[in-house]
Amino acid sequence: YMAVIINDIRASKILPSFDELSDYVSDGNGLIFVGGESSFDRGGYKGTILETLLPIKIGAGEEQNKSDINVVIVIDISSGTEDYIAYEKALALSVVDSLSEKNNVGAVAFGYTPCQAFSLVEPKPLKQVKTELKEKISRLKFDGQSCFDTGLQGGFQMLSKVGGSKNIIFISDGKTTYNKLREDTLEVTRTINAKGVKIFVVGV
Repeated sequence: YMAVIINDIRASKILPSFDELSDYVSDGNGLIFVGGESSFDRGGYKGTILETLLPIKIGAGEEQNKSDINVVIVIDISSGTEDYIAYEKALALSVVDSLSEKNNVGAVAFGYTPCQAFSLVEPKPLKQVKTELKEKISRLKFDGQSCFDTGLQGGFQMLSKVGGSKNIIFISDGKTTYNKLREDTLEVTRTINAKGVKIFVVGV
């Protein structure tokens, strides 16, 4: 399976399987939490180790105006995603809208030939950069090679400049015919994860 979906389940039922879930995510697989009466605040997630698998903090409304949560959105703009341009941009914009404006948010895009990762916006409180970030995402042009490992490294380098919780939201179709690229991407994912950065994948 490429992803596990946890739909409206209390923390007490998930915690016995935490180690398996954590290893599963560390290996580059997806984990999706769906809210409900038994999720997040109401499901007893707050203060548990489950929060380390989430790109948010439970009960964020109780926090102060400043946040130590840092999120970098990494966007695949290779030619392989050209057929999904509108959809991928819509996903990226939706991710921006879903994040708390207190969080520090930046963005990286990767593609072109030779493949490279480049900064769109450096991590700052989303309230300050939201308009700029959404405009830059809307103007992205898709071209060049898929280099998932380079994109992830670009996101990690951006996060290396900040302290606090570090998270990457990776948006891509994930398609490649090159086994070496798959292997290199998994190796980069494991290395980044081992350094305390959580990676969340949004598939196109």
